[in-house]
Amino acid sequence: MAESRAQVYAKRRMRIDPKGTIAHHPALMVRDCLRKLEARQTWDLRDLEQAASVKPGQGRALLQVLTVEGLIEEAGHDTWVITQAGQRLSSATAAKPVARRTAERVLHQFLERVDRVNRDPYFLGRVNRLTLFGSMLRAEVDLLSDLDLAVEIVPKDRERLEQENRQRVEELAAAGRTFRNFLEVAHYWHRETFRFLKGRSRVVALADYAAEKSFILKVPHRTLLGDDEEPPHSVRDSECRQKPGRRPRDCPF
Repeated sequence: MAESRAQVYAKRRMRIDPKGTIAHHPALMVRDCLRKLEARQTWDLRDLEQAASVKPGQGRALLQVLTVEGLIEEAGHDTWVITQAGQRLSSATAAKPVARRTAERVLHQFLERVDRVNRDPYFLGRVNRLTLFGSMLRAEVDLLSDLDLAVEIVPKDRERLEQENRQRVEELAAAGRTFRNFLEVAHYWHRETFRFLKGRSRVVALADYAAEKSFILKVPHRTLLGDDEEPPHSVRDSECRQKPGRRPRDCPF
């Protein structure tokens, strides 16, 4: 099945045309709507209408567009989640390109935040892998759309993670923070760490390595922290290796 225009755009183009559209909807509106919904693990039609600032009953057309474009998918009865393509689009920037020197400075600041996360006991997660990809790797490019990074965040202490995360959530709830469901509570430790790493920089386009691993390993990339990984073998390659005595007729070797 061919990818939608939005899926290809979200994977390969980290900039968004401020005057562009996605299925006749303003691209900036779609991006901003996804950004607001991204803070929630799951959401419903009413949440979508609030995020898109449309009147009750007018959100179903947008819901259909987002589904067809592959930006969201159904999670349950009348609930939806944002897909990987939707997450990429939500982090796209409409800002002007940045100079390589600026991107290098931002990368240095990001590495400092990574070091703090891994050293500071406040954070329940640590950065296990950091990967750079995108236009930053092309030495001939002086103006970059953004700084494309992917992080893999893992628990610092798996045995104590649930207890410490629950305590953190309870403290925030007592201070007035609301959590919609169990998933938001259970994964708060990861989201908190991810948000700190991203900061408020418009230059950084931060991706979850675990969620986008299959894409990242297929494009030029550089591992800045952690072990290198090889792209996953295709099913056909696996079949050829697993059954040397019964080689498929279309096996190339």
